[in-house]
Amino acid sequence: MRLNRAVPILLVGLIAAVLTRNTVAQESSTPEERTQWVQVTHKLESAPLDDGVNQQGEAALKRLSDVHDVHVPLCPAILSEFNGMKYTYAHTITRQYMLASAAFLIENPDKAADTKAANLSAVESVLKTYQAILKQKPDAKAKALDDMLKKQSQGKLKDSLKQCP
Repeated sequence: MRLNRAVPILLVGLIAAVLTRNTVAQESSTPEERTQWVQVTHKLESAPLDDGVNQQGEAALKRLSDVHDVHVPLCPAILSEFNGMKYTYAHTITRQYMLASAAFLIENPDKAADTKAANLSAVESVLKTYQAILKQKPDAKAKALDDMLKKQSQGKLKDSLKQCP
């Protein structure tokens, strides 16, 4: 009779151990996921309005926010500017900034402490994305992004990001 009581307790313990192991495993990204995030980020630079690529971008951003082994330092001023834009594609731009920041760190692990380089790279990715949007939707303009494109063409984009740590 004691054995009959022990079986359910052992079964519950085993299930708890498996669930805990899976949860812990989910807290870290895999090399395959990191490679996929970089690929999706670059796809979004040229096809930001493609539904399939957008779904991949959303999934990558969600997973990136779930894992604890990839820490992406974002510039609060830039994030706030992108997030606060009254622009049809503001979410697309903000997501691209976050994904491109992560992609920079994944592609350049030796520059993980260089937040200025990461922010510059991410903003350049955003501008590629914005230009791809304009190719499909020429009227989808955003003054803040047009200003950044102008600074980029003048070689002043890096200087304009001085507010970032």
